[in-house]
Amino acid sequence: MQSKLLRLLKHDPDNRLNEALGDEVVFHSPVRTYRGKANVAHILSTIGTVLDEIDGEREFVAGQDVVTLITASYNGRAMTGVLRETHGHLGHVVQATLLLRPLSALQNAISGMRTALERSPLPS
Repeated sequence: MQSKLLRLLKHDPDNRLNEALGDEVVFHSPVRTYRGKANVAHILSTIGTVLDEIDGEREFVAGQDVVTLITASYNGRAMTGVLRETHGHLGHVVQATLLLRPLSALQNAISGMRTALERSPLPS
């Protein structure tokens, strides 16, 4: 099993993110928790467009959980972090958590997300 979300955060021209998510998916971002397929798909696709880059460095799999060590950047500021996914029995992502550091770079990225979400708010 591999991360379903990381590659779709980077590039999703066919809008396959919706297919990867369970209906009741929960996403824990560095700022807040989002619930439901429409909201989670929207926030994840927004993250993918706001970040300059996001790449997987190493992946660990245990049962239905996939943990990916990641590197990312926003406005040239490097970040490292973890993307954790839990897959349900049908293979959909039912829960995900994104952790990024350092705080100063993350705060800049959060500002960029705020601007992006003002232009394109969550569906709910």
